[in-house]
Amino acid sequence: MRRIVAIAKNFILIFILIITFVQFWSPNLKPRIESVLITLASEKRSTSTQYLSAIADRENSAEAVAGITNRQAVDPNDLPQIITTDPRIIAMRNFLIDYQSPMYPYADVFVTEADKVGLDWRLVAAISGVESAFGNLIPYRSNNAWGWKGDPTRDWSYFTSWRQGITTVTQRLAIGYGTDLTPFDIEATYCPPCGLNPAHAWANGVNNFMIELDSYTKDL
Repeated sequence: MRRIVAIAKNFILIFILIITFVQFWSPNLKPRIESVLITLASEKRSTSTQYLSAIADRENSAEAVAGITNRQAVDPNDLPQIITTDPRIIAMRNFLIDYQSPMYPYADVFVTEADKVGLDWRLVAAISGVESAFGNLIPYRSNNAWGWKGDPTRDWSYFTSWRQGITTVTQRLAIGYGTDLTPFDIEATYCPPCGLNPAHAWANGVNNFMIELDSYTKDL
């Protein structure tokens, strides 16, 4: 069953990479691509709005530690070890591995940095899925998986590491957007062209990745 899920994830990742590449080089195709994206998201999972509120402390679960699984055909000895009883970190790690994200060793950073500022622990990772296929399609050596343009001297912000990128984007989102908005509230400012499109592909994409991350915690 896990092998089937992994294969399905690979197809989805390839699809996102192709769409993101075409969007970058062919802006005129964006409306058609957004329509395909929203259709795919709708078929994959029913959508409910995800509000950006911090997750309350969960009970520590020793069983959750045993839930760390290698859902891709990768040697577990090659993966950085995580010692935690927070199921969100384990879920984030499994989620990013399934999408072949280079950020999977920083699963704990996504969660701990979000907790520090009261941001939803799923949001920053979910945005990276829409913006860069979870860090797989980014400006060269930028460590910028979010299309972040906080540096006024460049088209894109460049971070020295994934850790710095995750930390910076998390903090700036909390400061600039607050912690109680939905992806639909954020969309018009974060991605102005997306906010003008009735399909709201950006917001729906982020929203669906957040829902999927939640399902990973329930599967532990």
